[in-house]
Amino acid sequence: MGAPAKGGLAVIGAIFLLLGLFKLFTGGAWIVWIILGVLLGGLSVLFGKKGVS
Repeated sequence: MGAPAKGGLAVIGAIFLLLGLFKLFTGGAWIVWIILGVLLGGLSVLFGKKGVS
């Protein structure tokens, strides 16, 4: 996958992580959103870590 595609997936992962945190605080089903966010690379967007190219 090219760099733009990986970057796009990481942004979607970050959105899923934020949605998971929102669901956690409101009492919803949060674990699925957190797992999807981590699998799609959302932590790299939130914490600024760059992948090795």
